[in-house]
Amino acid sequence: MIIFVAGLIGTGKTSLAKALAERLGYYYYDVDRVKKEIYPTDPQYEYNLKNNIPFSDEIRAKVFAKVVHDFAELSRKYTHVVVDETLHKKALRQILFDGAKKYFGGYVIIWVVADEALIKERLERDIRPGHVLRDAYGMYLSFKKEFEAFECPDIIFENNAPLQESIVGLAQRVKEVTRAGLA
Repeated sequence: MIIFVAGLIGTGKTSLAKALAERLGYYYYDVDRVKKEIYPTDPQYEYNLKNNIPFSDEIRAKVFAKVVHDFAELSRKYTHVVVDETLHKKALRQILFDGAKKYFGGYVIIWVVADEALIKERLERDIRPGHVLRDAYGMYLSFKKEFEAFECPDIIFENNAPLQESIVGLAQRVKEVTRAGLA
């Protein structure tokens, strides 16, 4: 099963996903690694980053196609994989969902939210070395405008507490949902 930890930039989805994978003994798949390979091939790469414009659906679809290709290989080695991604557009996230069904038999969606002030504080304070985004808060605002709501995520998780407090409750909820999904 794929556990998608989804949320807008700054909600803490990457930190949660990595901690969740470690706590549950699942493999963590780094979508940002794929983005670093594919995004720079976009002729609008520098312009988009400078102007806080989310990458085109076409370039994001290329990223997700590569991720699904990797799912095929990962499914031979792992039962569960944790993936974090914004998943802010329905048509694009469906590429990943279809791949998760095909190679892992299903998926769980954790939609991570956080207080707006906390998101701004995180993004203005935390400069992530090597991260593709240069103005993370500006890009957050752009993604927020494009966001297309989920019909019903399996878990909606409010991530306003320190990571160590958050991960305990989230791991328990994921265990319950994955057990129910396997029954």
